[in-house]
Amino acid sequence: WNQRARADKPDWMSPRMAWRAIQSALPKEAIISSDIGNNCAIGNAYPSFDEGRKYLAPGLFGPCGYGLPSIVGAKIGQPDVPVVGFAGDGAFGIAVNELTAIGRDEWPAVTQIVFRNYQWGAEKRNSTLWFDDNFVGTELDTKVSYAGIAQACGLIGVQVKTMDELTDVLNQAIKDQMENNKTTLIEVLLNQELGEPFRRDAMKKPVQVAGVSSTDMAAE
Repeated sequence: WNQRARADKPDWMSPRMAWRAIQSALPKEAIISSDIGNNCAIGNAYPSFDEGRKYLAPGLFGPCGYGLPSIVGAKIGQPDVPVVGFAGDGAFGIAVNELTAIGRDEWPAVTQIVFRNYQWGAEKRNSTLWFDDNFVGTELDTKVSYAGIAQACGLIGVQVKTMDELTDVLNQAIKDQMENNKTTLIEVLLNQELGEPFRRDAMKKPVQVAGVSSTDMAAE
């Protein structure tokens, strides 16, 4: 799958390229939040922290749409600290309505990064592992622009395609957040590469044992 994804969009960033570009601009003192999803799971390997209470994550609860609301709460609690949220485009669709509220003058500004690969990546990864590369219901509408929605809500919305663009735009977004109280949504265009699951051995196909029914197994 990943070989085809790279060949399909050879000029687009991979998730790991995007995370390296983010690390070049992410302030050390920043509080970050991560939504669920494949690109955010890949990103768990990248940030490092000099002190505690800097990383907000949904953990084992797996709530889609966690990234943006949690970073807004962090900013309300720590208004003098830069905050950056991360979400894949699938999970971010659950929280996109928050853009209609957070631009109010009395609210503090935040920075939100949306990884835009037009797919539910975690679900596609499960499907490609379980069902011999077949998948269904994972593709998202390529005509939708989250940067455009942010602009329509009175926020700064920027779409980036390269590592240099991402680093530069994130630097400016942090400056606008801290100095001008302006919220920026950065829509990062990525190819459709998929990261590995946390435990590949847990993703093996289910095996039906001959002569044993699910009722028998439940009884045992």
